Amino acid sequence: MMEVGLAGQIVVGLIAGLLVGAFHFSSLWWNTQFFTTGAAGKAIALQLGRIAVAVAVLTLLARLLGLAALLSGALGFLVARPLLLWRFGGSR
Repeated sequence: MMEVGLAGQIVVGLIAGLLVGAFHFSSLWWNTQFFTTGAAGKAIALQLGRIAVAVAVLTLLARLLGLAALLSGALGFLVARPLLLWRFGGSR
């Protein structure tokens, strides 16, 4: 585990979580487009990719920085959704 202070873990976790959450939730639009146009294979691949990226980043936060980074990352991930909805509205 890297030696980073508690404040550093929280900041890194929040930033990483916000970035991954923004990618995860904004790519839902593309996922919907693929499903509605009949490109189910692309939609499923994107869905699996979205989940894999989120799991990988949260796992790395936990392994490299610790529990505080993981919890902050999860919080940032969850906060990204309402921020995106507020910025772009219910639909694009």
